[in-house]
Amino acid sequence: MFMTPECVAPTGCTLGEGPLWSPSEGFLWWVDIKRAKLHRYNPRTGNTRRYDLPIRASTLALFDGNILMAGEREIGIYDPATEAYERLRTLDAEPISNRTNDGGIAPDGSFWFGTMDDAQKVAQGNYYRYTSDGKLEPLRLPSVMITNTFQFSPDGSVFYTCDSVEQEVLSFQHEIGTGKVTDRKVLANTFELSGYPDGSAVDSEGCLWTCLWDASRIVRLTPDGEIDRTITLAAPRPTSLTFGDEDLKTLFITTARAGMSFPQLDSRPLSGSLFAVRVDVPGLPPREFGKARE
Repeated sequence: MFMTPECVAPTGCTLGEGPLWSPSEGFLWWVDIKRAKLHRYNPRTGNTRRYDLPIRASTLALFDGNILMAGEREIGIYDPATEAYERLRTLDAEPISNRTNDGGIAPDGSFWFGTMDDAQKVAQGNYYRYTSDGKLEPLRLPSVMITNTFQFSPDGSVFYTCDSVEQEVLSFQHEIGTGKVTDRKVLANTFELSGYPDGSAVDSEGCLWTCLWDASRIVRLTPDGEIDRTITLAAPRPTSLTFGDEDLKTLFITTARAGMSFPQLDSRPLSGSLFAVRVDVPGLPPREFGKARE
C-alpha cells in the first residue's frame, strides 16, 4: 500500500525533529534542532506558532502539563505558557562535541534518549535512561555514530532503536522496570532502500513506522521485519513521526533541509516542512514522563 502525505506546515526547518502529540491540547509539537526553535501546529485551525529555546532541543516528552526536553548535553522542562525553561540534569560525562538526539518514554515512565557526535565523525553516541526521581543512568548498549528511534512494543517487551549510519533497525528484549535490554537482533537493513533509518513510531498492531533519511519515504515494519506499507514524501529527508488527532490515525512527519544543495532545495522546496497523512491503523497514546502505563 502506497500513501502520499500532504504538507500541513511549510516551516522550512533546517533539522525538524522530535514530533510530540499532546492529547489534552490537541497540538502537535516539534523542534528545529539547528535553530533552537520549538514549533506548534493546531490541526483544527491549521495555525502554527514558533518559540525560541535556550538550548538546541532534539527530543520532547509530555510532563505534567509542560514539555520535558533533551538538548545539547542536558535535560530540562519547558513551559510554553510562560516560555520559561528549567534545567534538570547535565550530561557531565559526555564529550564536548556530543549533543542529544532522539528519545522516548518507556512503559515504566522513564525517559530514554541518546547522544551523538554533532559533527558525525566519531562513533561516540551513548544511550541513557532518566527516571522521575532524578536518576540518570547509562544503558548498556554499544556506542554508535547517530542514535535514533526509542520505541517500545505495545506490551513493552521489545525495545527498538536504530544505528543510522550502519543502516540497521535493531530490536532488543526489554525488562520493564529495570530497563535491562538483551538479545540484540537486526530487525531490518535499509541499505537496499537507499535510506538511513531515523525516527520511528509504533502503532496499535505492534508495527514500527520508520523514516528513511535520503530515501523520501517511510516504511511500516512488522514485528518480523517485513515491509507491508510505504509512504512517499515530497521531501527527501524525513526525520521522525508520531500519531495524532483524537483517533490517533493521523501520522505527523517532520523533515529536514540540512545538507541539501540549492538545486536540491529548488526541486524539493517543501523540505523541512511538517507533513501529515491519514492511516487505517491507529497509533498508541503518547506516554508521559513519570507515569507507568498499566
